[in-house]
Amino acid sequence: MNAKRTVWTIVISCFYLSAMCASKNDKGIEYYRAELYDAAKLFFSNQTNLSQEEQAENYFYLGQTYAAMEQLDSAAYFYNKAVTVDPEYPYGYIGQGMLELRNNHKEKANDLFKKATGLVKKNPAVHTAIAEAYINAKQYDKAEEALDRARKMQKNFSGIYVAEGDMLMDQGDTGGACGKYDNAILFDKNDKVAYLKEARVYKSINTDLALEMLNRLVEIDPEYIPAYAELGEIYYRDGYYTKAIDAYEKIMAIPGVPISQESKYAQLLFFVDRYSESLDMIARVLEKDPENFVMKRLQAYNNFKLENYALGLEQMEKLINDTPPDNLIALDYTYYGRLLIKEKQPQKALENLLKAYEMDTTKTELLKEIATAYENTGNYAEAVNYTQKSLDANPESTAIDYFYFGRLCWTAAVSLLTPEASKTAEELAADSIQRNDYLETAIKAFDTVIERMPQSYMGYFWKGKVNYIKDFVLYKGEEGLPKPDYEQALAILLESNEGGKRNKEIIEVYDYLGSYYIVKEDSKAAVEYWKKILELDPANAKALKVMEEFKKSGVE
Repeated sequence: MNAKRTVWTIVISCFYLSAMCASKNDKGIEYYRAELYDAAKLFFSNQTNLSQEEQAENYFYLGQTYAAMEQLDSAAYFYNKAVTVDPEYPYGYIGQGMLELRNNHKEKANDLFKKATGLVKKNPAVHTAIAEAYINAKQYDKAEEALDRARKMQKNFSGIYVAEGDMLMDQGDTGGACGKYDNAILFDKNDKVAYLKEARVYKSINTDLALEMLNRLVEIDPEYIPAYAELGEIYYRDGYYTKAIDAYEKIMAIPGVPISQESKYAQLLFFVDRYSESLDMIARVLEKDPENFVMKRLQAYNNFKLENYALGLEQMEKLINDTPPDNLIALDYTYYGRLLIKEKQPQKALENLLKAYEMDTTKTELLKEIATAYENTGNYAEAVNYTQKSLDANPESTAIDYFYFGRLCWTAAVSLLTPEASKTAEELAADSIQRNDYLETAIKAFDTVIERMPQSYMGYFWKGKVNYIKDFVLYKGEEGLPKPDYEQALAILLESNEGGKRNKEIIEVYDYLGSYYIVKEDSKAAVEYWKKILELDPANAKALKVMEEFKKSGVE
């Protein structure tokens, strides 16, 4: 909102209504005060069956609305219409006078203000409105004179203090302004404009006080749209998205909601995981503003969340390709990378996730996604590297995070078990060192899992798998390194095997123990484990073959 437009929204619209009965225009006036100008225009333009005074008021507020939008020719047209339809209506002349002040036609403005005051006797609201016009023109001495006249008519008229607050705000005295708004409320506890203006002052310096004023305002009028506009903005700014949505839904229910509000509402819906509704609102915005960059971005984000990966990727690629790089943010590259992963383009996904992290290194959650992308490309070294960075950067890393890290290190070690014929002796030696490093790192990771989840089989079982490789590589399986961990895992597995859900893991442990005792030449102990395998899986080919060999040697 530019400065001139903001000033116009504080001009005379606020005061004379408190001295009048309810009008058919009241709701439109509230839209105007909330800076919902399109909604205000629609409301005033669609009003019918108005009295003469209400019609003049209607035209006057159309003038106010156009003035706030800096469409001064249209503003002048409707101020003139207000005067024409009801020459006894003072505010049409005040509107004309405000435009004359803007053009520095002080004498013409003064004549129009005199005409307005001549139409009413002892009405402080009219003089207060004239004071606001002078405040808008920064003619504070003239404003003081008008307020003095209003005060002589009715010193406890709350509008006087609101105008004084506006004048102090215009001069940068926020504390003094709030004191005046408080005075207005003291004289009229239902002065909605005073509550609203004080809340607007506080919202950038004391959120709690702003919310207190707005909540009191909602108690006075539960349907007061300006209050909900302010509440929505505060809650949106401070990240209270559900509360912001509750406020914005009041605004969304009216016709003529500005695109800026619809855009914020679409973002809020995304933030609270209401992705389909967010897409509906985005479509509404893009229909009016097809090049709305923020909505195009959010459209792709929503489609990722809804698992519409192909569509989301198409939208995100167009956004990335059509947008100058300076206008893109880290989250754009993040979602682009995520969509590429889902569409089986891991290398390109990796490039974009790295770009996202390069742009914003505070987003440490990206480290885990980068590690996954590296793993998908088969680059286990970098996958391990970035997973370690992720764990180091996040003190809240869970036992499950360490479990997946250990399993990744195990996978990386397995990938180096088979020597590549094309590699040199030096390269193979380096691979051997790297493999052993992966194994040791995996063991440490699974030790962390065991420490944090001692009742789970997972840490013991996977530490056994790592030690199996280590035992095989270093000792040809003769040291029994995995045995203690496998046995610990087995005890837990047997206690949690309802319905045979852990048979696969149990069979793997039995397989190892049976093989271990064969190596140790303890055929009797070995046979017992192979029998146990056949009890769980009578068709197990390896167990059947081993038992056949035992029978041949007379061991059953």
